[in-house]
Amino acid sequence: MTRSKSNRVTTLKSFVIFTSHFLDYCWVLRGILGALLALILLLGVAFAYCEDIPVGQGIYFSAITSTAVGYGDITPTTGLGQCISVILACLGLVLFGLVVAVATRALAVTIEEHLRAERDYSFNSDENRSDN
Repeated sequence: MTRSKSNRVTTLKSFVIFTSHFLDYCWVLRGILGALLALILLLGVAFAYCEDIPVGQGIYFSAITSTAVGYGDITPTTGLGQCISVILACLGLVLFGLVVAVATRALAVTIEEHLRAERDYSFNSDENRSDN
């Protein structure tokens, strides 16, 4: 017996549910996420002043360093700039580790809901068959 489209848990519906959970958890952690992003931005400005480069390049450097990409087109030449680079790399690890943890939790909850919906559908289908 084929399932009706209205009862089916679709891929798009699962993605929307996952996104909803992900955003909900990010909202709960908005203070921590915002503080980390603000600190990365401020350290980019500080790096620009330490290295005597434009602020835009300092912010670019902080974004590239905190994401662990590190193209190497901008490198620190002062001791303070090198310290800021290490701090940026550590903050980036914390930030993206937190984002991965949030995504993992949102995915786990989405899978639990999907399995529950499948189980409920199967239970209701079996119940309807036994009534006939």
